[in-house]
Amino acid sequence: MYDPDKCDLCGECLESCTYLDFSLDQAKAAMEALAAGEHPDWLDSCVTCFACTERCKKGADPFALICQRQEESGTYVDPEMFAGVKAHFSPPEGGFTPPKVEGDLLDACTIYNPARESFESRVFESLPMVRGRHYFCNVLYMHMGNLSVVRQGLSRFVGRLSATGAGRVILPHEDCYAALLMAREQGIDIPFTPVHLYEYLLEYLEKNEADITPLGMTIAYQRPCAARYTGGRDDLADKLFEKIGVTRAQRKYDRKNALCCGLNPVGALPSRKGMGPVQDANVADAKESGATAMVFLCPMCKEALKQKCAENGLTPLFVVDLLRAALGEKELLGG
Repeated sequence: MYDPDKCDLCGECLESCTYLDFSLDQAKAAMEALAAGEHPDWLDSCVTCFACTERCKKGADPFALICQRQEESGTYVDPEMFAGVKAHFSPPEGGFTPPKVEGDLLDACTIYNPARESFESRVFESLPMVRGRHYFCNVLYMHMGNLSVVRQGLSRFVGRLSATGAGRVILPHEDCYAALLMAREQGIDIPFTPVHLYEYLLEYLEKNEADITPLGMTIAYQRPCAARYTGGRDDLADKLFEKIGVTRAQRKYDRKNALCCGLNPVGALPSRKGMGPVQDANVADAKESGATAMVFLCPMCKEALKQKCAENGLTPLFVVDLLRAALGEKELLGG
């Protein structure tokens, strides 16, 4: 949530943008214009990677302001296209009966289908699961220049998870974890403990350390955009990789310099039509780092880059599949 009291309009967040070419003076002027309620043309060229918020040294969340202005302008995404996406992800009216759970619960949101095989693992076999549109976190809409739908959906998202009675909710998608942090910022009470996927996986490996066969491989990691809101969790990712004998390659495009995957679902994001060269640079950097695989926390990022990975001799893998390999569940060849 943008905090004007923390923002000194220094422009450093925009000057450091990977995709838009701002000098510091231009960036200062751009932030002043946004704060004054203007809707400059460059808003439609923003790729919504959230990086400006992570790079803001004051914690002002400038991307939330950008997203607000994109929504106000009404030009970032075609309204008819946006309505279609919203209809696709909105839960049906009525018929919602939450399962009753004691202890831990796995929330697979709407990413279950693209990662179905990964969820069918011993790693999750003891966890009751909820999934589908009733548990959609709505953070996707920030990639479509719309903040109000996200904010409006946070209470419902928290409420439906709370209705299960779970003490802890395991969140395998970075967007969902980010949504709960946003809910807290809005003052929404969260009666359960949100647990990031990496926290859960590290707990699991500590309990099953004797079953681990170190993989001895070097991987490139595709950091999800929503990690900009959650503190990155890079420390947890590094610990996880170390536990299973995986080396995270030293890359140009990683950590705070990570590139957006460039996914453009059904052509809904005009700003991403020219992302091919960015994707190429991302994958080439991964290959040049000595990695043999590219590892994804977000299954949709994997969908966006899997073909380019394959063309460059990199096996695309969802992060859970690395653990499954180290536990003897999965062969890595072919991803």
